[in-house]
Amino acid sequence: MSTNTDETSNNRTSSQKRNLFEYLFLKFNTFYENQFSIIGRHIGSKPYMFIPIPFIITGFCLFGLLRMNINKNADDLFIPMNSKSIRDRDIIAKLLPMNYDEYYLHQDYDFGIYGDVIFITNDYGNIGRKAVRKELKRIYNLIQNINVTYNNQTYFYKDLCAKRNHQCVTEGDIFFRDTFWKRLNEKQFYKYMVNDLYTDDDGVPNLLTFIFGKRLILDLDQGTLYGKVLKLRFNLRRTILRKNEHENIEIISRMWEQAFLQFFQHFESIMLHTFYSVSTSIDQELENNINLDTNLVGITFVVMIIVATICLSIRGPLAQSPAYLSAIGVLATMLGLVSGFGFCSLIGIPMCSLIFATPFLIIGVGTDDMFLIYSAYHRTKTSETTSQRLADTFRICGSGITITSLTNFLAFLVGATTDFYGIRLFCIYTSAAIAFCYFYQIMLFGSAVALYNECINNNLHTLIPCIVDRTQTTNNQRHRHHRRQQCLPWKEMFVYITKPLFTTCGQIIVCLIFLIYTIFAIYGTLQMRDGMKLGQLLNDKSYAQHYFNTLDKEFEPYPLVHFIITEPIPYWRNDYMKRIQNLVKTAKQLEGMNPQFEISWFSLLGYDSQDYPFDNGTKLIEIIHGFVNLFPTFYNDLLFNDTHLIASRFYLKMGRVLYNSSDGYLVNQLRLVAEQSKLPIKVYSNLFKYYEQMYEVIPNIIQTFLIAIEAMYLATLIIIPDLKSVIIIISTMCMILLSFIATLHVWGIQISSIMMVELVMSIGFCSDFCVHIVHAFLTSTGTRKERAQQALINMGMPILCASLSSIIGVLFLGFAHSYLFRTFFKAMISIMTIGAIHALIFLPVILSLIGSHWPSHMKNNIQQNDSIRMTTPINRDSQINGYIIEEDITKKQEQLRGKPNTIEEEENDQLISTTQKI
Repeated sequence: MSTNTDETSNNRTSSQKRNLFEYLFLKFNTFYENQFSIIGRHIGSKPYMFIPIPFIITGFCLFGLLRMNINKNADDLFIPMNSKSIRDRDIIAKLLPMNYDEYYLHQDYDFGIYGDVIFITNDYGNIGRKAVRKELKRIYNLIQNINVTYNNQTYFYKDLCAKRNHQCVTEGDIFFRDTFWKRLNEKQFYKYMVNDLYTDDDGVPNLLTFIFGKRLILDLDQGTLYGKVLKLRFNLRRTILRKNEHENIEIISRMWEQAFLQFFQHFESIMLHTFYSVSTSIDQELENNINLDTNLVGITFVVMIIVATICLSIRGPLAQSPAYLSAIGVLATMLGLVSGFGFCSLIGIPMCSLIFATPFLIIGVGTDDMFLIYSAYHRTKTSETTSQRLADTFRICGSGITITSLTNFLAFLVGATTDFYGIRLFCIYTSAAIAFCYFYQIMLFGSAVALYNECINNNLHTLIPCIVDRTQTTNNQRHRHHRRQQCLPWKEMFVYITKPLFTTCGQIIVCLIFLIYTIFAIYGTLQMRDGMKLGQLLNDKSYAQHYFNTLDKEFEPYPLVHFIITEPIPYWRNDYMKRIQNLVKTAKQLEGMNPQFEISWFSLLGYDSQDYPFDNGTKLIEIIHGFVNLFPTFYNDLLFNDTHLIASRFYLKMGRVLYNSSDGYLVNQLRLVAEQSKLPIKVYSNLFKYYEQMYEVIPNIIQTFLIAIEAMYLATLIIIPDLKSVIIIISTMCMILLSFIATLHVWGIQISSIMMVELVMSIGFCSDFCVHIVHAFLTSTGTRKERAQQALINMGMPILCASLSSIIGVLFLGFAHSYLFRTFFKAMISIMTIGAIHALIFLPVILSLIGSHWPSHMKNNIQQNDSIRMTTPINRDSQINGYIIEEDITKKQEQLRGKPNTIEEEENDQLISTTQKI
């Protein structure tokens, strides 16, 4: 009895020496293990009860797919929510609505409805040659005859086109006017040119570089025009005036757009190349990309089943092969994916093209859980009942798979806070799929493992349960050991490969390599540049992609900037006109603006307030009435009545477009200049929404990153309540993310809204790698080095298998048509490789040097804990103040000294001597 008292006293003394984090970890870990043991015991005792549950839930969620709503609008998906440019557009649309009977393209507040076509000669020669002009004229007439039928009525282009002076407005049609070539040949062209604008008999100025491209060579003295391209734009209307009411005919115009596309998809010319697009091309091509790449999803799931089967089956004989478990694990992942999609659709959340990348992400998470569960199963006692083995299985792996799913779930929930609606939808759908996948892996795959164990206990063939396996008996330990030695010795491999890492020299070398590597990663991260052209989202073979590439190459897509004074102001006062003129002057001086270009009604009006000192606006309105009659181009830019000028608009032009955040910065500068003028003025362009998107990406990425890291910190602290370990995990995650971003830079991927998706994904994955190793380290025995090596031996294979299977699973994405899937392929390859390297090399070395080391990690104490963990629960009556009395301890220690009884204990016995030498 005195011995028991001394032992209890020693345990109490040891307990008093525990620090807070050791105490919390042991308490939390014991709680988690008990809860997961209960779950595992229920699954092991009644597997047939849990198998139908995932199928029933999935069947219910399938009803959501019946009401599936897919948002295909690129503006909604990739433009920041509550965008100022969108709000300004709505204000302008109400204040200065489009007049489709007096239509001017530069006044359109949106891109409009149109059909664009760019012609280039096959020899890339002069587009103005007579033979080429004749061929272009023939094509132009064919386009005029494109027609559609709606409600038994046929509509040609002339019936649907936007008009001016009762004529269809087709940008570039001056190419087909005889007066244009006559004036050029007679060397009279200079009379009609002002500031690079050519004005024909209709009085409308035409920017020739908009029609003939930026390489246009115009020699007025020689009367020659040399251009390599011709761009035509066929403008369509949204409304038409019938019986004094505006009737919406947008649906018919959209039909004509599609007929325009079909015409050029089947068009061939022996003289010309054509590049074409319509207003809905981007939306349509994004959808087509997904349709082309959906086959890859099925291929990926099949490949994952094969790879997982190889990884699981390589350990044992055919009669005990767990080959079907891999199919069940992938099936659980598929059901989780379908349930997540169906649930989100059921509650009314629309889909988008981005969510079709979710299956490839869920495969990685699902297989990770599958390998962890199966690895834990192999660490349980073969002599126990199925319910007890499943209880021990989930006791060992429950925390691991929980934090895997929890960190990924939180990472995507944090991503759902972004201002980009498409990314928000992607993150919501993915987080839902991860949650369902987690529960299905526990219920479905756990039940499959229980049935697999029943087959082994009953000597049944695991692949064909009706066949009795007569090649071995349950108690034939020697035969079972002999069969195991025929398999690839994974643990021996890990021991001998990792042995040099934990020597003093090895630790120094690893730390130096990773220090240098991190420096290069930081440098690569700093070299990362932002920007993305909208055309990059399209298929490389897409007609729209060819069009946008040609447009960027041959033209200067420098947008006009609208300045709209939205409220009545006293224009007749000299001080107000000076404010407007100072605004124009300041805006032109901004870097990135064209200092020469200006279209303004007040510069041509000829109104001077000093000439009318007593005018209260009446004379100004009188002059404006005559002005718009003389210059009808400005009619849509001035909103006035008999007494007041209610609103007005003028235009400047950007002098460069870089397709990155610099464009968004210029937009903000223009808005700041307008605000400082103290005028009620809006600055707008139909391209501002894309520039805003580029400008908002980096702040959103930083915000998402910081929130996600904080969420990972809190989630990890809940599962592993040890501050030092959590700091090591977060530091390693930051190293992985830095390396990941640097690798994306090497891949040629720039910062964009698409990269934000990949960053959110990578945060979840890199936390998984780190947490598994650290958790195994904290629950192992011995010195820091021994525990680090044991953590690597126990968790190395699940991490390696999960990484390799995920990499192999996404290999087919390298052949995808869409930019989204190709970048996702590069991101998955990068994060899996970098994460595995850090988790299997760097992190164990760091833990062996500075990892948490508590009194409870000493071998004597841990042996007692391990002996208890690997057996059935201890009767509460045999515990004194949380410690096992000596009789139970002695009994458990005798069991430990007995014959090896777990699947892996035989292998562990052979590794003890090697591990101790290290």
